[in-house]
This record gives sequence, structure tokens and C-alpha cells, in this order.
Amino acid sequence: MTVPIPAAYTDAPPIIREINLVLHLVAALRVSSTPERVRELQLRKAALLDRIALKTPDDTDAADVAGDAAIELMRQDHGPAEPTGGLTTTLLGIAARHYVRDQYAAYSNGLPTT
Repeated sequence: MTVPIPAAYTDAPPIIREINLVLHLVAALRVSSTPERVRELQLRKAALLDRIALKTPDDTDAADVAGDAAIELMRQDHGPAEPTGGLTTTLLGIAARHYVRDQYAAYSNGLPTT
């Protein structure tokens, strides 16, 4: 099954290059950290994991990890994000992954995020 790549990732670097960018950002944050750079790391990490999960749609572990990273970005931006009203962690993760795509698209276009 082929999953179409969301428009948010159309101009994203190849996954291996994104991994390298995330690793460089982690190293840079060890030297000097700002809230903006910490958020950039969380956004890039969540988007990277989302892209990997999209490329491996039958891998439920990849989807779960991508959902967890996406929920963490939402928590960082908006405070606690817990499943309520019958919403499961899996469904919250799916919604959060859409949030990541919106935020990544805005970030890639140089627009304000959150």
C-alpha cells in the first residue's frame, strides 16, 4: 500500500539528510540552548518520525513512536494533551501527527508556528 506524502513534506530534505540535521541540532543544543531551538528540534524530530511512519504504513511501532513525538510537540506548544471523552492515545497521536504536518509546513515556509 502506498501512502501519499502530505504536502507539508513536499520540499522536505531526504529522510537521511533530516536525520543528520536533527543530530546536528542535538549537538548544537548541548552547547547553546534557546526555547526556539528546542522547539525546532522537537518539530523536526516529530516530522521525521511521521515521515518514516508514512513510508512504513504496516509498521504500527513506527506509527506509535511518531504519534508519541507529535503529542510531545503539542504538549510543548499548548500544555497537557491527554486523551479525553473516549479519545484513545492512538487517536490523539493521529490528530497530533496532523498538527505536526501543519506546523512543519508553516516552519518550512518561514511562517510563525504554534
